[in-house]
Amino acid sequence: MNINDFINANSASRFLGSSPAARTAASTDGLSKGLQKAENRIQAQVDSTNVQLSAFGKLQSAVSQTQTSAKAAAGLSSSAKAEDVKTAATKLVDAFNNTIDTAKGAASAAGETATGRNATRVGRDLTRTVTSDDSTLAALKQIGASVNANGKLVLDTAKFDAAQKTNATDVRNSLVKLGQQIDKTALKELGNNGSVGSTVSALNQRSSTLKFQQASLASLQQTTGSSSSGSNPRYFGLAAYQNG
Repeated sequence: MNINDFINANSASRFLGSSPAARTAASTDGLSKGLQKAENRIQAQVDSTNVQLSAFGKLQSAVSQTQTSAKAAAGLSSSAKAEDVKTAATKLVDAFNNTIDTAKGAASAAGETATGRNATRVGRDLTRTVTSDDSTLAALKQIGASVNANGKLVLDTAKFDAAQKTNATDVRNSLVKLGQQIDKTALKELGNNGSVGSTVSALNQRSSTLKFQQASLASLQQTTGSSSSGSNPRYFGLAAYQNG
């Protein structure tokens, strides 16, 4: 027997000769570290999901407000006063632009994920709504509005006022047209299959799943702490959280 064989043999004999309590303590310590690792991983996912939920909650609210403003513009009657038409136009532009900014914020919060891409899609869809065809661009021009490089609406109030004095009916009709189109897009985004509706639903589902995992993990930690056993079933349970 060479020196290496001797050392290995003695090391093995010392391990095999250790008490059951010592072996159990080592096993339990390893399990506790594994549980802590799983807990940290789940908590990181919870934190990320909460950030995304908060951002998309704001986006959902912004799109909803845009839809409300769009409906008001689309519902302008032929008897609407000039100041009411201007107010409707201003509110629609403000709500639209707020949604564009909020969508960018949600995309930034979510990063390079499906959630982030959906947020970007919301802003892109809204901008496309007001730049999709010549008639829509003509409607914008009629009310003294345009779309800037950031995809936001710019309303020139001086041109708007001048257009109202020249042909108030055309201004109102153009605003009604824009309101109808934006309302349609907002409704789609908020629906169950829309970028906002489907994402909020998915995030809520993810949040519920993570809460369940946290509760189950806490129960497993309590069981581990109250028992000195390191039986295999617990390791199988831990694996579900480590690999989930």
